[in-house]
Amino acid sequence: MRVVLLSLWMLSTTVLSTVLHAAEPMCGTGPEPESRLAAAREQHAERIRIRANADPAVPALRDGTFYVQTDESITMGYRPFDLAGQSLVFTPAGNDAYTLKRGALKYVEPATQVRDFQTATGENWHYVARDLASPITIFGRSVSRIYVSAFNGIHLEPPAVQDGMYFETLQTATQRGAVLSPLMITVRKPRQLLYPRAYVDEAPGLLRVTWRSSGNAPFGYDLQAEVRGDGRVTYSYRIVNAMRWGTPVLSSGLDPVTVPRTLLGAVDDNTSDVTPEVPAALKGMIDVKRGEVFRLRDSDLYAVRLQLAQVIDPAKLGDGEALAYQVSLGSTVVLVEVSRDGTTASDGVRIDGDVVEIYGIQPDADRSTERSFRISTYWRPLERTGDSATLRVSFTPAPHTTEVDLSAAAEAVPLPLPIAEPFALGIFDPYAVWNRLQPAYAISDDHVDAVVMYQTFFTDMIFWAGAYAIGGNPQVDGIGMVSPFLGTSVPPRPTLIHMNQLTYNYSATEANASKLLLHEFGHRWLYYFSIRENGQTTRALNPVTPHPAAYVHTASAFPVYDAEESSAMGGGFFTPQSDGTYKAHAANMGYSWHDLYLMGLAAPEEVRPWFYLAGTTLPREYWPDEGAVASGERRDVHIGQLTDVHGPRIPSVSFAQKKFKVLFVLVTQEAEATEAEVAKLNEWRAVMERNFSRATGGRGTLTTTFVQPSKRRAVR
Repeated sequence: MRVVLLSLWMLSTTVLSTVLHAAEPMCGTGPEPESRLAAAREQHAERIRIRANADPAVPALRDGTFYVQTDESITMGYRPFDLAGQSLVFTPAGNDAYTLKRGALKYVEPATQVRDFQTATGENWHYVARDLASPITIFGRSVSRIYVSAFNGIHLEPPAVQDGMYFETLQTATQRGAVLSPLMITVRKPRQLLYPRAYVDEAPGLLRVTWRSSGNAPFGYDLQAEVRGDGRVTYSYRIVNAMRWGTPVLSSGLDPVTVPRTLLGAVDDNTSDVTPEVPAALKGMIDVKRGEVFRLRDSDLYAVRLQLAQVIDPAKLGDGEALAYQVSLGSTVVLVEVSRDGTTASDGVRIDGDVVEIYGIQPDADRSTERSFRISTYWRPLERTGDSATLRVSFTPAPHTTEVDLSAAAEAVPLPLPIAEPFALGIFDPYAVWNRLQPAYAISDDHVDAVVMYQTFFTDMIFWAGAYAIGGNPQVDGIGMVSPFLGTSVPPRPTLIHMNQLTYNYSATEANASKLLLHEFGHRWLYYFSIRENGQTTRALNPVTPHPAAYVHTASAFPVYDAEESSAMGGGFFTPQSDGTYKAHAANMGYSWHDLYLMGLAAPEEVRPWFYLAGTTLPREYWPDEGAVASGERRDVHIGQLTDVHGPRIPSVSFAQKKFKVLFVLVTQEAEATEAEVAKLNEWRAVMERNFSRATGGRGTLTTTFVQPSKRRAVR
């Protein structure tokens, strides 16, 4: 039985593979940013609406560059960590409740290291078991063994790998096992953050666990959790550097069978109304008999309970078959798929016989609302609904919420378990910045080719990419797929480029900053084409994303820093060896001749043939490792293979644009940028102008200074 949890908010943040050393790719250009932004706008629509009715800060223009102060419409869902340098003391206050006291830092230097999770390997790399010298009481239980996780948690049972981008409120509320964590994170992390070293120290009536991550700027932390014999729990935050995400958690776990619940609404569905194509032996497993919605624990946690006409029996499923159960509430879609391939449990779902129970957090928990739940079931491979029902529920304000503000919570008021405050970096919306600039300075879409946006703070993109380009239309035909949103028949639009924090990661050095800027600007035209090969249209050169594969020879037309460079878009410079292999040089700093053709800066007859290596083990996107030696069948490519698919470029090089206008924007948290931030932004502007000219052999020029048109004097 395979359980899959999906939502429009979580879809693009779900970890595709739980690797130990996670690393974000350089570029996230593709369909993902658009879907991520759409989901975030819907989730935060109310806050964005409130912000829209307020007077936003007017973008400032300084030396030809824009400075914009962020707000909820620009960085959606931003809630940075604010407990550094403090200790939080939780004291038991009756059944499943604790009072909170905030105070000065209480931290004891750890002594006994039990694991370095950065170097840990094996199936259970993410936790270490520890038998205690003497039992200690946690949540009213006598505990003699704990499990310390790489995610900064103390668990009473072996923990699962925590996936997703953040440890969310729903994960907190539906954790089956008890967990204590001063700052719970997940397997999804920026590569600059190292997994921690864990320490466990004991004394009579005292357990102290410390997690220490260090050695790789700008992130790192030093956290501590104490559990005392009287049940008190203390979380201490000695160092939290630039770490601005994670979730303090105090949870005794959720037992879905015994948890108190209140029925909010129910619907009975006709039986035997399943789509006729479903095999008879499986119909009862997707035939919805009854749907119910419950409030759990007198809180904002709800459960949608589907009772089916027949017990789910995965053994009756054949190869390629699956049963799917979906619950939709607004933009949130939870999909549970059941196959016969083993069993996987999830905190957000319970399957028991003929019952599927899916959990969620009540939206707008502080007010009364009416919500419609859409219940749908499927039999794969049939794509249409097998059965469905709609359930209308009236939510009253939740007596208490799972998520609390630990910096503001009253210290004398008991907080029911579970207790959590998820901190998040927020999702940056380039369109919101562009929409802020245009009316303020009367800039139209056809005045600008691209808008480069840096931030002085971190956003969620550090988990999944270095930068991305989105939304532009250069008004060109013949350079890629036909689309109603692209080409000469559609008005021009600037390419919006989200460049991440001003000095982070790929922007830490000049060469890498140049590479990233030219790469993202290149996405205005690149790398969306196919080629004709042996009579077939193929994406052999760019099979995964709009980037050349690492096995493509993309020699630069002109050097930016040195000889034998290759395209900033991807690929490499391959030199044949005497044994028939090819050695890769990965100095991706410029543009190839076919890049320049697509950009309108080279005629087709100037484009020199290039090649790729078929049957190689090199990656299918980006670039090879420096010095990698690869074998494979060399297959030559010429420009005619591209034009055979897409036709000639329109406009041709004779009429194509050669001068480009790029605006630079720095989005700040404070009202004004610092002098150092201004200087760094101007440095990156100068680098881009200079190196674009170098990469194009002077055929293209790029200016980044915005000059506000002077107001015309009225004629009398």
